[in-house]
Amino acid sequence: MRRNRRQASDDAYQAAVSGVAAYLADEDADVHNIAGAAVRDDGLAYALHLTALAATAITALAAETDRTPTEVLGSMKPG
Repeated sequence: MRRNRRQASDDAYQAAVSGVAAYLADEDADVHNIAGAAVRDDGLAYALHLTALAATAITALAAETDRTPTEVLGSMKPG
């Protein structure tokens, strides 16, 4: 059972990375398909991995711009 849960988490992480890559490449259909499949498979794990990816990116940006992660997050606008 533990191996199955670990594999599901690994799959959700890979789906999150693929979804972000598709979004950055402006491939809307791929983003929709990747996200839809990941949410159906393990939505919570997918959401947690997306949150972790965003936090990592915001922390890196903060370090490069001499701001705090909270300042970077506060300066971001939707869309």
